Amino acid sequence: MKKSTAAIARHPARFAGDRARSCANADTMPRFLGLGLRLLLAAPLAASAASAAESGRADFQIVESVPTATVYGEPGVPRTQAVWLRMIQGARQRIDIAAFYIAEKPGGGGALAPVLDALAARARAGVTVRLLVDHSFLASNPASVERLRKVPGVAVRALPADALTGGVLHAKYMVVDGTEVFLGSPNWDWRALEEIHEIGARVRDTRFARTFGAVFDFDWQVAGDPDLPKAASAAMRAPDFAPATERDPVLLDAGGGDPLTAFPAFSPPSLAPAWVTAEQPALVHMIEASRRVLRIQVMTLSAIRQYGPRGWWPDVDAALRDAAARGVEVRIIVADWALGEPMQSYLKSLAALPNVTVKFSRLPPSPQGFIPYARVEHAKYAVADDRSACIGTGNWEWSYFNVSVDASVFVHGAGPARTLASIFDRDWNGPYVTTIEPGGSYAPPRTH
Repeated sequence: MKKSTAAIARHPARFAGDRARSCANADTMPRFLGLGLRLLLAAPLAASAASAAESGRADFQIVESVPTATVYGEPGVPRTQAVWLRMIQGARQRIDIAAFYIAEKPGGGGALAPVLDALAARARAGVTVRLLVDHSFLASNPASVERLRKVPGVAVRALPADALTGGVLHAKYMVVDGTEVFLGSPNWDWRALEEIHEIGARVRDTRFARTFGAVFDFDWQVAGDPDLPKAASAAMRAPDFAPATERDPVLLDAGGGDPLTAFPAFSPPSLAPAWVTAEQPALVHMIEASRRVLRIQVMTLSAIRQYGPRGWWPDVDAALRDAAARGVEVRIIVADWALGEPMQSYLKSLAALPNVTVKFSRLPPSPQGFIPYARVEHAKYAVADDRSACIGTGNWEWSYFNVSVDASVFVHGAGPARTLASIFDRDWNGPYVTTIEPGGSYAPPRTH
């Protein structure tokens, strides 16, 4: 998290041309299942959702990290560390983790230590553990990765995204036994479990998990043999199963028999299998479908390209402005880390529009004193009309969708949307936010 933009700045995009455009064009599909196809799929899938409901197991679960000494914490929503531990300790065959970096608390202890201990214990018990990290960040955060590398049963590779696309491996997800996935904003960093506000999702579905697993396998192979022509050829191979996509989502249950549809999406198109759903068009589709209210919470948001080729990124910006012009109430919360220029000026340009309100959140200091790269809103999610939502691993800037490796889950259903809306509203109406006025001036915080 803390150096991603600097890493991206060092390497402009090297290839995102015809193939990226073709992937985006191929993915201009219905926002959710058409009625006819939905009816065809509903009968066989509904039995699975009903079975999950009867067992009390939710196939889709919102997860939250709550900074200490804050008013955050949605009742009934589990915490990230507890979910990670349950998933890891329940693994029987394989754990695949894509992590930007891994950072334990200096001096030992901290909330991440039990998670890494559990991971090592499962590897020693015979579970295959594969850990994929970002190449450029490994040099600055090697200790925890090297500790895991020494454990029998743990394999580690570093993806050279900086050399391949000019970005970083910024994704944060875990696939367990090919049956369940965690993804979201929390890095594998002790601060993400104790001192940062994060949002993630746990999804239990074999087809959803196999889709993530296939993308992980693709990146794992590229990390082992970073040859672009080979990667491009591998990306065109059809999968040997029916992947979860925007056209063909999975049917899940969020508890209480509330069925919903969900699909994963990935970035960048230039470094992903050609058959996956791309994040950027999926996000634009969700914004375009909104009719009443759009809630967005993301660490940073800008249409000004600060990293890679300089210029304007119109896609998401145009969708937001169009939504406001249609009368949709657009509410945006960014972190105070977004107050640097030119991002602050961009946010003011949004705030000047009718139907758009932008706020920034500034968390109070930790009772322990200043902690570098902590006490920040790092969540990345959006809710449309209290019916649709997305939870992602990347910020809303050009580089995260076009050169860096990131992922999201898009879900259509009232349960998750209501939960996320409640989390959002607690922040929106809480003590830590300030409304950005077009004529105002706001000081960025100290980050390190």
